[in-house]
Amino acid sequence: MFGFGGVDRRVGDEGAPPRPVLRYVAGLVLIAVMAGASTLITSRLLARQEADAAIIQLAARQGRSARQIGALVSTPGALGLPENVVELTTLRQRLADDFTALVRGDAARGIPAADEPSVRRALDDAAPALDRLLAAVDEVLGVLDEGGRVPGELADEVAGAAGLFDAQMGTVVFQAQVAAEAKVAELRQIQLLLLAATLVVLVLEGIFLFRPDAKRLLNLWDERAKADEALDPARLSYLARYDPLTGLINRTLFTDRLHGAVARARRDGGLVAVMFLDVDEFKDVNDRYGHAAGDQLLRQIAERLVESVRESDTVARLGGDEFTVILEGGNRVEDAGRVATKILSALRRPYRIGEIDVQVTTSIGIAIFPVDGETADELVKAADLAMYAAKAAGRNSYQYFTRELRKETSERLSLIDGLRHALETGDRLELVYLPTVDLETEQVVAVEALLRWEHPELGPVPPTRFVPLAEDTDLVVPMGEWVLERACRDMREWLRQGVTGFRVSVNVSARQFRHDDLFGTVDRVLSLADLDPRRLQLELTEAVFTDDAERAIRCLERLRNRGVVTLVDDFGTGAISLGLLPTMPIVGLKVDRSFVERLEKPEARAVVSAAVALGERLGLAVVAEGVETRERLDVLVELGCRRIQGFLVSEPLAAKEVPAFVARRNASSHGLPVR
Repeated sequence: MFGFGGVDRRVGDEGAPPRPVLRYVAGLVLIAVMAGASTLITSRLLARQEADAAIIQLAARQGRSARQIGALVSTPGALGLPENVVELTTLRQRLADDFTALVRGDAARGIPAADEPSVRRALDDAAPALDRLLAAVDEVLGVLDEGGRVPGELADEVAGAAGLFDAQMGTVVFQAQVAAEAKVAELRQIQLLLLAATLVVLVLEGIFLFRPDAKRLLNLWDERAKADEALDPARLSYLARYDPLTGLINRTLFTDRLHGAVARARRDGGLVAVMFLDVDEFKDVNDRYGHAAGDQLLRQIAERLVESVRESDTVARLGGDEFTVILEGGNRVEDAGRVATKILSALRRPYRIGEIDVQVTTSIGIAIFPVDGETADELVKAADLAMYAAKAAGRNSYQYFTRELRKETSERLSLIDGLRHALETGDRLELVYLPTVDLETEQVVAVEALLRWEHPELGPVPPTRFVPLAEDTDLVVPMGEWVLERACRDMREWLRQGVTGFRVSVNVSARQFRHDDLFGTVDRVLSLADLDPRRLQLELTEAVFTDDAERAIRCLERLRNRGVVTLVDDFGTGAISLGLLPTMPIVGLKVDRSFVERLEKPEARAVVSAAVALGERLGLAVVAEGVETRERLDVLVELGCRRIQGFLVSEPLAAKEVPAFVARRNASSHGLPVR
């Protein structure tokens, strides 16, 4: 047994002279000293890395803040929203405070002053650009009018100052990373020297290897060395340039490479193509299967992107489900389209995520230097606009940037901002109601709520225009809630006036169903409106059931138990399984107007006839929508359709017009409509 006192005698060696323990003690002391020194160096290494990381992260945040300021000021109408003005003011103050912290340090935030000469020089070079940017922002805040409009020259000044400051802060980040790596390397050399000295002592004291306590000491030292190796000094540098999820380069390094590609093309000639990619159904995958599945999908998409381009091309992930590609060395604009076609084909193949197969598509926007922009920022913005055009064209496609897109996108952004403001304030939104009539009783059995919106500058916007925008931007959920709340309040008011015998019908889109707790929303709204649930009817498209039939059925069963009835809207246009219909807790089918409008065609008449027969067999009410002529009505009566909706019955009615219309039709009706 190893000890600090006494003698050590081996079995069968009692006559041998005692071995002095002083040598062992000296060896242990040396090991302890070197272990302590290594621990101290490791501690300094960690502290140095933390300090350098704080500086690098703060400098990188400076660049992000500058880009956010440029985007806010450059986006038409963005500063018309109070929250964006507040954000601009906050970003301006953050820039000033963070730069001061970089120069002088901020102990409260754990940020040391940047003391490396190269970093200090880079900060000194960036200071004039910061002053210019802050002055421009102050001028913007001083001239804003009620509409949030910024003079074009001033917006260009802010964008230019933000771009310059962003680039110079990129230099600060680079110099800080280089300095950090140099310091870590110096400490690592000292640590290796101590490790070598320790190994020499251990060899000289080889006897320690045969003693349990010494073995534990060596194991502890070995673990410490492995832990030190795990503290990779290049880790911070890697995270500053690469996306940790996919291994692709991040926005910072992408911007640097795009600047370099543009500079080379400007010097040597040739084209540079920038692609902006957005995964069309990524949010649906996240909502349905969880964020872990979404992360796996992103990693597989990144792998396929890299496989679809040349080694000399650049693939980056900017964040979320947004990717970019830089193609250099081309001489023909159409080359980018061929690469985009290859990427689309690769990315729409099914993905294996755990035990499930997932299929998504991608929208791609393409911008070409020098045709669509002279700078990296201009190219990225142009590709982004083109990507939105590809989405608007039906997704799963690519679109080249055109000058017309800029105007269309500006109008699109204006519509989105206007719709968001309207939903927040309730201004310029109105519900109208389209009655459904039972042909046998000639009474109104339901009124369908239809949303109308008038833009303050563009005037009335058709639903075919703003509803797709709402679905693309996730405004569909607050829009659906607004319609449901207003419809339930109107229904409550009609009941208060003594008008009964019908339901109010509200549409629910597949995207709204996926992104919202439908039962929870309906239950809350009914309670707030103090409305009998039996007075509410929901219309769901076939897509709700084709996406996740089991989830949809469970939700509708809960609604039915609550007293709310549901219909399948636009029946015949989707791919719903007829075998699923008998299991669905629904009360009716609404035949899509596209079939009613073509009743003179045998195929359309066959679809309507089949829907009526199916409804009779399953005990479901069948409603034909879009009935606008007497001829269509006669055919529907001949086919046995019992309920109709359309301009032949009535044009959409304002809420205040509904009681009189229903009262005329339902003078003899009492209670709830019969299904």
